[in-house]
Amino acid sequence: MELLTSIGQTIGSLEQIATSAQFADAGLFSWPIGKLRVPQWWRAAGDNHLDKVFGYPNVMAMVHTRGLAGLGLLLPGASRAQRGVLAATMCATGYGLQTRVPYGFDGSDHFAFLNYACAALEKAFPHDERAREAVVTFLAAQACLSYFTSGAAKLVSPVWRDGSAIPRIFRTATYGDSLFYRTVRDRPWLAKAVAWSTIAGEMAFPLVLVAPRPVARGILAAGTAFHLGNARFMGLNRFVWSFGATYPAVVHVSRTLGRGSAESPPAAMARKGMTRNGVTRNGVFAATGAAVVAGMAAHRAVKRRRGRMRASVPGRLVRVHGRDVHVLANTRVGGTGPTVVFENGMACPATEWGWVLAELGSGTGYVAYDRPGIGWSAAASVPHDAEWSSAGLRELLAAVDARPPFLLVGHSVGGVLIRCFARRHPELVAGLVFVDSSHPDQLRRSPGQRQTLPWVRQRVTATWLRAMAGTLHQREEYRPFGSLPDGMAEATERRMAAPGTWWATRQEMRYWQHSWSPDAARLSATSQPVAVLTAGETVRADPAHTALQRELAALSTVSRHDFVTDAGHNALVMAPEHAPRVVEGIEWVRTRARTSELAHD
Repeated sequence: MELLTSIGQTIGSLEQIATSAQFADAGLFSWPIGKLRVPQWWRAAGDNHLDKVFGYPNVMAMVHTRGLAGLGLLLPGASRAQRGVLAATMCATGYGLQTRVPYGFDGSDHFAFLNYACAALEKAFPHDERAREAVVTFLAAQACLSYFTSGAAKLVSPVWRDGSAIPRIFRTATYGDSLFYRTVRDRPWLAKAVAWSTIAGEMAFPLVLVAPRPVARGILAAGTAFHLGNARFMGLNRFVWSFGATYPAVVHVSRTLGRGSAESPPAAMARKGMTRNGVTRNGVFAATGAAVVAGMAAHRAVKRRRGRMRASVPGRLVRVHGRDVHVLANTRVGGTGPTVVFENGMACPATEWGWVLAELGSGTGYVAYDRPGIGWSAAASVPHDAEWSSAGLRELLAAVDARPPFLLVGHSVGGVLIRCFARRHPELVAGLVFVDSSHPDQLRRSPGQRQTLPWVRQRVTATWLRAMAGTLHQREEYRPFGSLPDGMAEATERRMAAPGTWWATRQEMRYWQHSWSPDAARLSATSQPVAVLTAGETVRADPAHTALQRELAALSTVSRHDFVTDAGHNALVMAPEHAPRVVEGIEWVRTRARTSELAHD
């Protein structure tokens, strides 16, 4: 392991010496720029001290030291103690260089650090076989975990699953290859095959620990070929050495596991007074008992979680066809005019309208609710396509005694859903308000939104996985909810950290594309008044957004279109300073709707 790692790192040090100008103040790895990213507690030691170590040309002493230490590990005759000192030197210089340049180095340098740390630690226990075995086992586990997580990250990425990531990578100047790029660009099937073989190979790598020897050898050979291919086509030559250096540890642990299973024959059990039937019976009893205990614990945990969720509900839960639906509603009012019904943006619960609801007049009836699986609403066991969503909304409005007609307000993808409802129930709709709404045709006509959609899907999937692992810090992930009224902000942020919300969002993205938008496009005109509010930041980010928003206003001959220049897509709804603009649009439609109703009377 030391030998293979040192070959790669010595080559790397020679490369850095040959291109030392990149460490100069005007180079790619400029220290005056790089030190801005140094942790504050390091900066507290004084910039002068840091400059003496990391400034150019002083930093090259670290590079030369690293090259000499790597070369020393390649030379024969060094004692265990000397190799331990050299490995520790490689760790120290590696950490120093990665601190000096927090970008630009790849995973091979990170794994080289790990290899040398294990090598130095192993030298500290020359007479303790168990400690040495533990170090080797740790390194093998790290290698398997590294491959598996790399494959899992690709698996959840849409651009890897459809193969489009391969030509995107190989068309770059940094990691590209013109011949390979042209080959996969013109053959999408080949790009997809390369992507999926990479995913399968990386995720299958941990099987090397338990697979039969011929299969394990095949996996290691495939891994070696993978890194050699990366060295040839992507220039990642040091990966061959850093990751290949872990293979001896992987093979050793694999053999150890094989010996462990071979050293438990039936005769050994008989010597201990155990029979095969007894072991089987006791195993079944133990497994059954463990399953019962685990089931009871899981049941109690679910009950406690449901209790906490119900206690945190800012509105109320309404039972509709055996499913809890979270609503914020005020339907028992004496005022006149239509009831305002709110459809939320993607992944957003009804609390996103907190400031807007606070600005509505006391005589205005309203209903805001969470779609299935979002916020505090229970998930639906049936596909919630456009037909189901419209029918479910009508049933909910009846359950909360909401009085028609309804003034529908939709934010983001909610604007698509209110069109679906208005198309089916025009007699119940008094008007429409689109708040920086999605357009049914936006993915076809907006290159920017079409290109970013795979990354949005990937981020939603990654957020769901982080929520499942309990590592999602919602205050960082979804800042807009922090601006909601005090009674809603904290509860909403906690709820947004629940995995169910992000799983439901994954499903909604599919329905949005394949059901909601095509259905909404069938509403090409309406006789009801329409108000459109467009966020200025969205327009600046996507020039096609303006034309799409104007088409929403053109749905009716009685319409208005307002641009809120200093508002973002989410802030237009959730920021207190923009809520009056949304309420102004609602009141404009309410007034036109009442005028039209009186005219008909």
